[in-house]
Amino acid sequence: MLLRGKIPSLEPRIRVGIILPEDELKTATINFPNPKFYVVRSSLSQPTSDTLTVTINNGELSLAGLGVHKIKIQRITATNKLAQPLVVNNVQAGRGFHWKKAIDVALLGDLEIQVKDDNILIVNELPLEQYLMCVATSEMSAECPSALIESQTIVARAWMLANVEQKHRSLGFDVCNDDCCQRYHGTGNLTQQAIAGAQATRGQVIMYDNLICDARYSKSCGGMTERFEVIWDGPPLPYMQNIFDASNHFDWPDLPLSEEHNLRKWVDAIPDCFCSPAVVPEEILIKYIGDVDEEGQYYRWQFDYSQQEMTAMLNNKLTIEASCIINILPLERGGSGRLNKIKIEYLDTSEKTNFLEVDTEYRVRQVLHHSFLYSSAFYIERSGFVDKIPGKFTLRGAGWGHGAGLCQIGALGMALKGYKTSDILNHYYPGSRLVTLYS
Repeated sequence: MLLRGKIPSLEPRIRVGIILPEDELKTATINFPNPKFYVVRSSLSQPTSDTLTVTINNGELSLAGLGVHKIKIQRITATNKLAQPLVVNNVQAGRGFHWKKAIDVALLGDLEIQVKDDNILIVNELPLEQYLMCVATSEMSAECPSALIESQTIVARAWMLANVEQKHRSLGFDVCNDDCCQRYHGTGNLTQQAIAGAQATRGQVIMYDNLICDARYSKSCGGMTERFEVIWDGPPLPYMQNIFDASNHFDWPDLPLSEEHNLRKWVDAIPDCFCSPAVVPEEILIKYIGDVDEEGQYYRWQFDYSQQEMTAMLNNKLTIEASCIINILPLERGGSGRLNKIKIEYLDTSEKTNFLEVDTEYRVRQVLHHSFLYSSAFYIERSGFVDKIPGKFTLRGAGWGHGAGLCQIGALGMALKGYKTSDILNHYYPGSRLVTLYS
């Protein structure tokens, strides 16, 4: 596993969680395009067919046809360089988000299978550069220009090697396969362009003050990127600031966006930024985004909730007993207008007024959507009042994601306009420098 703060001089191997205990799977299926080229290490047996079913029996693993029960950890390894990728079925993509779905993923490298919390855990171990080839075209489409693919690959490599969050270290792997970390959907979307993007940038990261940049990124900043410390705990990062996602000639008079009236003007407008429909028209955007993403309005969007819908949703999300919601008040916004604290005013079942605060950008988005709200850069309008009780709440917002660091659709817009990889990196991570760690 990777070590925090260690800057490698050689390409490391990494461990990626594919099926996690939280998926609560008791059975998993693995397909072998050429089973003779693989071996199960615990028994030194080749798979007996092109499909291997893994189940949990009384807390122990059973591999159908191989009769292996007692050994807690199984490892499947290719014995021939000609082996085609293994395919793991029904892998979760978009855990906890509105685009959640099950997909099949084709994986290079070794598979490690074990029982964790009485559920199946499958980890893919492979060289970092093989992993990165698949990240760029999991996060975005293989149709993207090479400058976008190269930028995405460099940023993904930097984030991986900075290794700051270590969300899954207790489970024995570096990152998971999903938006929680960064998307890794295997070789299914791998193209020669993606391979070339990884090869052309091999070992390259962005650095600041001799440290690898903790290079976060999101789908769309909505025209203004957010500062690191607004979204996550930790000190400010000088290379992750509020910047317009636009050329140096862009100007916007109504600042800062942390002020409510300015944020409303910003959301209601369609500023001509790199991630805007003026640069990447919405009707062609689906061609460029990841294959698990949904067609939609990424730059500006709107949600309408009835009083009944809002009350039921907040009762469920916040475990309160509200009879109605009176107001949702913004308390703190970052420089991109993203909310990281709100106050909810409601009447309880005895008609008493109550107030409840919700902290963090993530929690705000989690609470104000049945699954997960696109962004926290939004304002709320109330309408349809009866006896001072609103009948409708309208959320109007900007962007998809936390908005810090590289804006993927904005970087796409820059690439389509002819900007180079170095231009994209300098735009989103000002003051950083490109460094080659290994060749």
